[in-house]
Amino acid sequence: MDITFIPNQPNYEHILRMHPPVLANRYLPDWYKNMERTIIRDDGLTGKTAKKCPAIQDTLTEGFIIPMWSKFEFASVKDENGYIVNQNWNFFMINAVSEDIEKHLSSHTQYQVEGMDINLTIDNRLLKMTLPYKIIVPEGYNIKYSDPFYHFRKDIRCLTGIVEADKWGHVTLPFELLQDDFTIEAGQPLVHGLIYKREEEPLNIITRNGTDEEYKKISDEHFELFTNDKNYRTRKNK
Repeated sequence: MDITFIPNQPNYEHILRMHPPVLANRYLPDWYKNMERTIIRDDGLTGKTAKKCPAIQDTLTEGFIIPMWSKFEFASVKDENGYIVNQNWNFFMINAVSEDIEKHLSSHTQYQVEGMDINLTIDNRLLKMTLPYKIIVPEGYNIKYSDPFYHFRKDIRCLTGIVEADKWGHVTLPFELLQDDFTIEAGQPLVHGLIYKREEEPLNIITRNGTDEEYKKISDEHFELFTNDKNYRTRKNK
């Protein structure tokens, strides 16, 4: 299927050319690319690493990554006791497009995020970036946006959100602060998008005892995993 990104306005075209969204499987973190699937442990036996976990594999490779499209600096000014008294930030693309920073970096007030255990600015605001693109998907599809967790960055964390993307292609990305001072370079992974077919039928949760056949299937699955090292992707009986 196709997912299309177009600039919100003509003078953003160069931004999309310089730092376009990419498939997540093309933006793997270095730790994952460098990791072996198995290692020899200190006791001389074979051990499995995170790279062999299919759940982590799919998390890293499904969907797309939107990279940061502009250098972003955030700085905190502290007094002689180490307390933050002021914070400043700069979104470098505003110089290229001659626009006010508020058009690209806005905020929610503390009243809009009351009770959420997240790190805000010193004046209790949750900052958010406005994506300079519109996203177009086929009818019936949603996009889940979340922080690219396995990239393990230490500067900001994007808040997760789901958008009915076939009805609305404009996105803002709220984020909490993980450090008082940091710089995010253009091109670094910013947010992970996962596109999926929207289910119109409501979800029903059912709890019950298993059947003999189901219990046997569970036993067979565990046997394959713990004796032959076969997971749901590689075992014989699927």
